[in-house]
Amino acid sequence: MERRRKVKSLRAVVLYLIMFSLIGLMMQGCGPSGKVTQETEERAYRRGKSLVREGRKDEALQAFQTVIVARPDATESHLEAGLIFLEHIKDPLAAIYHFRNYLAMSPEGEYAEFVKELILTAQKDFAQTLPGEPFGNEVDRVNLMETVNKLQEENNQLKQRALELQRELTDQESVIQKYSQALNIAQSRPIQQGEVAPIVIQSTLRSQTSGQQTYTVQAGDTLSRISTRVYGGSNRWKEIFEANRDQLPSPNALQPGQVLRIP
Repeated sequence: MERRRKVKSLRAVVLYLIMFSLIGLMMQGCGPSGKVTQETEERAYRRGKSLVREGRKDEALQAFQTVIVARPDATESHLEAGLIFLEHIKDPLAAIYHFRNYLAMSPEGEYAEFVKELILTAQKDFAQTLPGEPFGNEVDRVNLMETVNKLQEENNQLKQRALELQRELTDQESVIQKYSQALNIAQSRPIQQGEVAPIVIQSTLRSQTSGQQTYTVQAGDTLSRISTRVYGGSNRWKEIFEANRDQLPSPNALQPGQVLRIP
C-alpha cells in the first residue's frame, strides 16, 4: 500500500511539472497583461542584438536560437542567426537554412529582397568550399545567372527607351509635316502686305528640326528689314549683326543667298 501511495504521488508530481511547463511555454510569448509580445520585444532577442553590437557573436547566436525555439514566428531571429552563420561562423549552409525560414515566414517582408541576395552569396561561398569543382564550377554558374538576369533587365530598359524615342520621332515628323504644308500653301500664293514671307516660315521649320533658326538673305534685304520680318520690329537688327560677325564685316555687307543665324 505504501508503495502504491508513493507511485501515485510521483505521478502527480510529474503531471504537475508537465502542466507547469506547458503553462510557461504558453505564457512566454505574452506580456504582463496577457497580450502577445512582439518578437523584437522578447528579452532574449534584445539581449542578442546587444551582444551583436558588443561583437560577442557566439553568445548572440545562442540568444537568437532561444527565440527561434520558443516562437514559430521568429522571422527577425532567423535573419540575425543567418547573418552570424554567414559572416562570423562561415557556415553558408546553416545561413541558407535560416534565410529560407525568414522568406517562408515573411515572403513580402521588409528585407525579403536583401535576404534573397544573401542566399546567393551563401550559395557561392558554399560552392567555393567544394573540392575539385564537382558541379562544373558552381561559382561561375551562379555568377553567370546573375549576369544573365542583369542583362535581361538592361534589355527591357533599352526596349522601353526605344519605344519612347519612336514616339518622339513620330511627334517630330508630325511637326515637320505641319510646317511643310504651311510652307507649300505660302509659296503657292502672292505675299500680302504685312504677311510673313515663305522664307521666314522655312527658317522656322529649320529651327524646329535642327534647333538653329536661320534666314536666307534676299535681294534688297537690310538687317532692319530682316529684323522686322523675323521679330516684327526693326530694333533688333544689332542682335542679328552680332550673331553673324564672322561673315558680316559691317551691317551693310549683306549678300543675297547668305544664310544668317537668327538669335
